[in-house]
Amino acid sequence: MSETLFTGKVSQMKANSKFLGSEDLAGLGSVEMEIAGVYQFADEIMQDGKKKEGFALGFAKTDKRLILNATNRKVLAFSFGADTKAWAGKKVSVYVQDGVRNPAGGATVSGLRIKTERTPTK
Repeated sequence: MSETLFTGKVSQMKANSKFLGSEDLAGLGSVEMEIAGVYQFADEIMQDGKKKEGFALGFAKTDKRLILNATNRKVLAFSFGADTKAWAGKKVSVYVQDGVRNPAGGATVSGLRIKTERTPTK
């Protein structure tokens, strides 16, 4: 067996992933990112090994995309309007929220959420 000390970031451990996960931003607080565009994907093999399709948010300065779930999609639509072309160039804050329901199994997990200056408060 051969081993070396790894001192990198968690995102480097899953470098082949196209998508941001909560562990990529764990401990960083709220991270400001600029939207590059909205992308549609199909036949993407996910962590659970199943092929999925959907939409993802691309950002400037990173190749990883954020899968758009209903909650984040609604925040963006409320903040920037229904035309997704208008979202490009807008700044958002991405943060980790604990207690998010996993739609695949119903268990609660840590998930990524988006907020903007126009996000309504509860």
